[in-house]
Amino acid sequence: MKNSTKITNASIESAGLPKDAKQAIAEYIWNGFDAKATAVSIAIRSNELGYIEHISISDNGEGIAPDTLDYSFGNFLDSLKKAQPKRTSYTRGKKGKGRFSFSLFATRATWHTVVAQRQGLIAYTLTINRDTKETYDSSESLPSQSEHTGTTVLLDGIFGLNAMTFESEDFKDFLAQEFGWFLYLNKEMGYNITINGNPIAYQQLIQETDETSVTIYSPQENSFVFKINYIRWKYSIGDRYYYYFLNSHKVEVTKLLSSFNNNAIEFHHSVYVESAFFDSFEMSDMTLSTEGNLFSEKEQQVVYRKLLAELRDMLERKQKKYVREKAVDIKLEELTQKNLLPHYGHADSDSDRKAKLLQLVQELYIANPRAFVGIKADLIRTYLGFLDLLLQTDRKAEILPIIEQAIPLSDKERERIGMILR
Repeated sequence: MKNSTKITNASIESAGLPKDAKQAIAEYIWNGFDAKATAVSIAIRSNELGYIEHISISDNGEGIAPDTLDYSFGNFLDSLKKAQPKRTSYTRGKKGKGRFSFSLFATRATWHTVVAQRQGLIAYTLTINRDTKETYDSSESLPSQSEHTGTTVLLDGIFGLNAMTFESEDFKDFLAQEFGWFLYLNKEMGYNITINGNPIAYQQLIQETDETSVTIYSPQENSFVFKINYIRWKYSIGDRYYYYFLNSHKVEVTKLLSSFNNNAIEFHHSVYVESAFFDSFEMSDMTLSTEGNLFSEKEQQVVYRKLLAELRDMLERKQKKYVREKAVDIKLEELTQKNLLPHYGHADSDSDRKAKLLQLVQELYIANPRAFVGIKADLIRTYLGFLDLLLQTDRKAEILPIIEQAIPLSDKERERIGMILR
């Protein structure tokens, strides 16, 4: 049966659909996880010449309920997901763009979906053609012999791609970066993604891990144990940098942006916090999920604030360790390559001057990496030139109070900078 929608080709084309086949496939994977799937499998069928005959993305989620079609397939830039709670990782798409991603490289998309109804499992299909996206076809719903619910979207009429596109390490790395944090979040639940039967691995993207536990007491002397799992990733990930809060069943109940999303370095991190404390978290509170108001009871609010303070302190220590061990060398090399340092000769005195300035810049960068971001090269060159001149005078000790007016320093940072200036 052909169904008309409130959609036009022009509205879809101008809505910012994915422009890359990898991202388009990711949209369909996220749709599966949005439907509460734990497993998504991608199958690429190609011929001997490497031409793709069709692509299928299957999940074991809840399927597409027939009574939601007016929202899910009949509207665009609208979706039932818009009304779902925010602040979790289980609902990504909210504007219905994902279902049209196929039009980048396929002529037709067909959804075979199995849904649980009162009378049992039913199955039906939905089809959208690339040239007539303002309509979709739906089949009659029939009883299904399937063992579980789920959806398979079949993309055919493939153009502009070959099998190598999806067999490449580049594609696998993309999926690992896009979904690694999410698969790790749900590793105890067995979440997985496979391509032609081979699971996507993400462990190779983990640069550093650390596990610890903290016990926090409430004003009533009740104690709560939090298991904290910190990960630093080698590359940027498919989510912003969050604290993910999991209950005792290892299910995420909400998440909160960390304090280090706007830093100026490649500090890619995720923090997973597991505790029975979050068992009492109400999903209805999610829209109120802020640093100061995650729980309604005062005791819970006090514990939550103490937890956030612990997490911020931990991340600050991790970031400074990362900056000191890696990022600062990259920044110093950048300043040299861009010719932003003062000009030095070959005399020993010039070498000493340069070493002294680089020591100071190193400590300033460790204290606040953002101090060198968003500033024009000429200003940085001038700034470094003035520091170099001051370091050669008997008033160099006055540099420290000036620095502290702009950059908060810890006792250890103040001590290290003071030693350089002495």
